[in-house]
Amino acid sequence: MLQDLDFLAARIEQMVKLTRQLQADRTALQARVKALETERDQLGSQLQQRETELQAMAGNLADYEARIKAGQAQASQVQTQLQLELEQYRQRCSDTEQQLQKSQQATKQLSIVSEEARRQIDSILTRLPGPPQE
Repeated sequence: MLQDLDFLAARIEQMVKLTRQLQADRTALQARVKALETERDQLGSQLQQRETELQAMAGNLADYEARIKAGQAQASQVQTQLQLELEQYRQRCSDTEQQLQKSQQATKQLSIVSEEARRQIDSILTRLPGPPQE
């Protein structure tokens, strides 16, 4: 019977050690679970913050794209207007060059006519009676 009591005491001691070990493991696991929950909450918070930032960036991107499109449209309109003005100035330049050529031709023609008229006047004056005039 003493042997049975020693065996029972050893068994109880073993059970107490095992219970204490299980309690220590349980406490460690609870601490680990709590740490993991805290980490999960932090990661969730970071994820939420990143999603918020991503949504803000997406909104900014859409705004920037709209501004770029508006700027491109305006630049295209300005370019079209400048092309039109350039063509008008080219036409004016061409017209002015033509007028200049006509004017130069008319001046040349008038010069020729003037020289011919001068010769004719000189010829008439030399044929007039009286002393020669200079």
